Amino acid sequence: MLDFDTCYRAMASRDARFDGDFYVAVTTTGVYCRPVCGSRTPKPENVRFFRVAAAAETAGFRACRRCRPEVAPSSREWNVRGDLVARALRLIASGAVDEVGVAGVARQLAVSERHLHRQLFAELGAGPLALAVNRRNQVARLLIESSALPLVDVAFAAGYSSVRQFNEGMRAAFGCAPRELRTAVGPRSGHRSGPLVLRLRYRPPLAAAALLEWLRARAIAGIEQVEQTRYRRTLRLPRGAGSAELDLRVRPASQQAHRHQVTLRLWLEDLRDVTAAVRRCRDLLDLDADPAAVADALGADPWIGPLVEATPGLRIPGCVDGFELAVRMVAEQYAPPEDARKLCGRLAELHGETFGAPEGGPALLFPSAPVVAEGALDVPGLGKEAAAAIRALARAVADGDLSLERDADRAGARARLLTLPGVSPWTAQRIGMHALGDPDAFCPCDPSLGGAALPRDGDGPEVPPGLEERARRWRPWRSYAVMHLTTSALR
Repeated sequence: MLDFDTCYRAMASRDARFDGDFYVAVTTTGVYCRPVCGSRTPKPENVRFFRVAAAAETAGFRACRRCRPEVAPSSREWNVRGDLVARALRLIASGAVDEVGVAGVARQLAVSERHLHRQLFAELGAGPLALAVNRRNQVARLLIESSALPLVDVAFAAGYSSVRQFNEGMRAAFGCAPRELRTAVGPRSGHRSGPLVLRLRYRPPLAAAALLEWLRARAIAGIEQVEQTRYRRTLRLPRGAGSAELDLRVRPASQQAHRHQVTLRLWLEDLRDVTAAVRRCRDLLDLDADPAAVADALGADPWIGPLVEATPGLRIPGCVDGFELAVRMVAEQYAPPEDARKLCGRLAELHGETFGAPEGGPALLFPSAPVVAEGALDVPGLGKEAAAAIRALARAVADGDLSLERDADRAGARARLLTLPGVSPWTAQRIGMHALGDPDAFCPCDPSLGGAALPRDGDGPEVPPGLEERARRWRPWRSYAVMHLTTSALR
């Protein structure tokens, strides 16, 4: 439950730390805002607080045109948690309701529709359908204001089933018709066949250089490409293929309107994949992280604190394809990262698919789990043991016994990984960290910790005694502590 006094004080002081954690609805205006909205502070008796924007819309409020609730960063709480409600939110945010309906989402979570609705409404004040409608509204407004797409295309790309539903939904959420929203921002440049240019907000700071270095060191030829501040890669999406370009350039203070945003350019075979593509790109760069919360928890630690201060805003690189990431992590178990990267490239050349990517960009899709499970793994440099481990992983994913998506049960996925031949505990933890988005993954036997900047006694062991005990103090951010340690080892 939200504490009224805490929320009211945060709203009155425009405390940016709470942006995205709750929303403020004003009964006298019928509008809901972000806690950082610059509007006049309402009287306590005229205020209601909601945990998610969909709950405010369900209660009959519309979005503020000044603070734009739809561009607020997502709540840090849902990124940390791995329970039913958090997993359902991640599924709905990726567009799963539009793909398989509420019933399909419930099946993926192994609960009944009634139980799912009850749990979501009890904690959030909104059911799965209301959350999906809110997501459609947000995506639609993003496309209206960021692209030159015809409004009809915007409607279907956002997940609406008809133009009428689109118009009614936008009026209910924003108090005006879609055409009025586009008129307000002026004509958009570009054309239907060009890329969608979107801006992904994040909570500052962002250690962009560290992110790019991690991605550059592991970029698979033909699939990924890193040039200066730009990262490009191919995407395998629900309805087709795509390509993404992420510009992590740090904006100067003079460009205040675009600071704390990553520019995303998307080329999609099917515009309806825009939600999935945006969600995966946010996960890839860990843009929904809360650096302030991580720094508060780890900053006082004598081992990790100096590293946090040296690299503020360090993120955990994620992925756009859990299976691809898992294959790479298994390969790194048997070979150094550079060799593992080359092995994955050879595997992609052998079994991957090509598509019409933009000129000069990657054009190869990493092979799917069913293809790897059934295909020949006679890749030069890939030993028998590593090949057997990758095939077992592919079969588990292809058969549905293992999910490597962000909405997966993290503990269950790790347990299943450990039953596969050739998958070590530290590899399972790395997959949990980078593929499943677990902020608290940790394994003391991870060899990457051997070169980390940790105190040692003379010629003692590579990983100092007491590391596991010390790591308990880093919860629930042990993944970030590990990332700081391994990053420090590369400096």
